[in-house]
Amino acid sequence: MKVELVVLALLSVALTSAFEYKLEIRTGWKNNAGTDGDVFAKIEGKKGKIVNFKKIDNPHRNDFLRGQIDTFTAHSMEDIGKIKCLILSTNSPDKWMLDKAVAWRSGSSEKSFFYNQGTFLSSEPREGVSQLKLCEQGSQTYYITTTTSTDRDAGSDNIYPRMKIFGKKGKKSPAAMTGYLYDPRRNNFEKGRQDTFVFQGLADVGRIKCIEITADGDDKWQFEMIEVHSQDRRHPAYFRNEREAWLSTDPREGVSSLKLCS
Repeated sequence: MKVELVVLALLSVALTSAFEYKLEIRTGWKNNAGTDGDVFAKIEGKKGKIVNFKKIDNPHRNDFLRGQIDTFTAHSMEDIGKIKCLILSTNSPDKWMLDKAVAWRSGSSEKSFFYNQGTFLSSEPREGVSQLKLCEQGSQTYYITTTTSTDRDAGSDNIYPRMKIFGKKGKKSPAAMTGYLYDPRRNNFEKGRQDTFVFQGLADVGRIKCIEITADGDDKWQFEMIEVHSQDRRHPAYFRNEREAWLSTDPREGVSSLKLCS
């Protein structure tokens, strides 16, 4: 009995001294983005140390539904420092697409942001990759405002655009790459309307020179203008769709990607 009490006491001390880590996962918005398959996660710190979340699963909850946010917890006896990368894997052929992930240590205000670039996770090679490693891009925040054209049928309910932002720093800093431009609280990209999206944890490209916007949905969309500025550089860059191009993954409807420079 005494031995059991000692063991329980030691376990209690270990648990209370452990560092708690949180991982917030948002499943993508595309059709078939959700999954019933198993997903495993690890986070990697600046010191090269790993926190293994193992199979991420919330009992009594249907995780990884399309557009849903799920939060998971893991413990470590070590502080792994600044979280730099997220590693996701699966042994399931049922494909799943992550949109965005946020990781942090409980009690810390410092968060790391990870954005998927349209890759599905699946053990079936024809459907996706079995392991996906995403690393933090930087610490810059960008504000993106789109103005949908007033032309007939310019709006879209199924376009799911992503964006690359290029700047004056050029080769010294990679492009800042967003997740999906999508706000679940409202109907996005309606005819003649503006929509604003905020992305944290991206690369600092300096003065913004160009953007490249890519459609992941097969519905067509036409924008009039896109305005972009960063937290550190409030003066926005404006990109006008002077050719009145349409975005769509369907080549009969438009182009899947469009690069504009100011």
